[in-house]
Amino acid sequence: MQLKWFFLFYPATKHPALSSAQNNGNFKSFYPCFPKKQEANAGESSLAVLPFLRTLQSFIQKPFDAMRSLTLLLLFCPLLASSQVSQGLASWLSFDKPGCSLTDEANDPTVQTFPNGDLACDCGVKGNALFFDGDDDWFYFFGPKVEQIFSTIDFSLSFYFKPATTTPQSMSLFSKRSGCGSDNAFAIRYNPFSRIINVELTEDATISGSISKTLPYSCWYHIVVTRKGGTTTLFANGKELGAVNSAGSKRVNVANSQPLIIGDSECTVDNGFNGFLDEIRFYNRAINRDEVKALYLRPDQINNGNNTIGIKDTTIFLGNSVQAFVTPNCADEFLWKPSASVSDDKIAEPVLTPQVSTTYTLTFEDQFCATSDSFRVIVVDPQTIDCNDIMLPSAFTPNGDGLNDAFGISNPFVAGEIIGFDIYDRWGNIVFFTTDPLAKWNGSYKGNPVNPGVFVYKIRFRCKGVEGVGSGSVTVIR
Repeated sequence: MQLKWFFLFYPATKHPALSSAQNNGNFKSFYPCFPKKQEANAGESSLAVLPFLRTLQSFIQKPFDAMRSLTLLLLFCPLLASSQVSQGLASWLSFDKPGCSLTDEANDPTVQTFPNGDLACDCGVKGNALFFDGDDDWFYFFGPKVEQIFSTIDFSLSFYFKPATTTPQSMSLFSKRSGCGSDNAFAIRYNPFSRIINVELTEDATISGSISKTLPYSCWYHIVVTRKGGTTTLFANGKELGAVNSAGSKRVNVANSQPLIIGDSECTVDNGFNGFLDEIRFYNRAINRDEVKALYLRPDQINNGNNTIGIKDTTIFLGNSVQAFVTPNCADEFLWKPSASVSDDKIAEPVLTPQVSTTYTLTFEDQFCATSDSFRVIVVDPQTIDCNDIMLPSAFTPNGDGLNDAFGISNPFVAGEIIGFDIYDRWGNIVFFTTDPLAKWNGSYKGNPVNPGVFVYKIRFRCKGVEGVGSGSVTVIR
């Protein structure tokens, strides 16, 4: 038996297929529905602690069976709800009330809305969205808290939009200004042909926090604009596009007597917005990057093997299948490629049964837009895995911080049948014993934390019908 040691914070890597999800410590792609308790610092890796897996103990006896059972469980994991950032939420329009009512979900009784035209209720990024025809559909939105946001305090505006046209034009999404003037003006405009979004934040001709960027191609866009001090930052689909500082890093005062218009502008240069708006949120503070990501619902995407680094992937054994899942979308048509190993290539969530590792592409399409997403299924032949190569860390830190708090086999699905896994203190006491390859020691003995030091372990296992024994040591660090 070969016992592989690796140092704390660095994941063990043996089989290239199984290790693909471990690179950079990202276990979320191998265990897609079980994120790490705590992210490691940049440049470090974190060993995922998965207490849920212990619930499988009653019916999992062999690692290959464990992999198959776990795969099935993960395939039916529900969509993880993103955190709803509520601190400092001044106003929120979700349009999910009956008839897409313009009701403030932050329950501010002073907020007032006055609609114009024939605003229609349609499919949204989450529930309903409001459709604007680009002609006379818009509404006023104002109240004391909204007025305060457009003074000199820090603020954030988060919203989703989906254009219904690609005609070159400047469409107004938000406007709080007098005519086309630049004094104390706030406006957000979008050109669907060039995909340029312009955020205007000006106090006068010399003091400005305006920023313009080209958006990456998408159907739904999640836009967040934050103003923190003299810095305006623009985010799109969970990623920062850029930031700009005003002259002297002064907060740009855009307070004026004009109401906030959503979907149009008093400036005659701009056209009304033609498309969909959803989940409009105003904050009386600058939300941070993590909160921006939490508000991004990832519409029109494959929801298997979510991974923020590189292509999404998951791993199965040869002969198994993957039930596909997708995030919220408004698509009317779907197309999977390649289609050979797909149960139905024209539905959103078919069953995928690749015989070799395959990258799938799913196209989402409706009458206004088409977009695609990719997902890789890595196929591993169990016969190619050497069950002798068991990997264990050389140290762990059971201090309750959610990072490397437990010690056990790092590649349990590769290990053969475990006959006994014993850990001894320096007096020869067995402080931990298990036959479950998924079980981990939490650094305690008889309910009490052990002192820092070196402990010896012995693993008795059965690999391809042959019994073997291996041993080593682990350091407890507190």
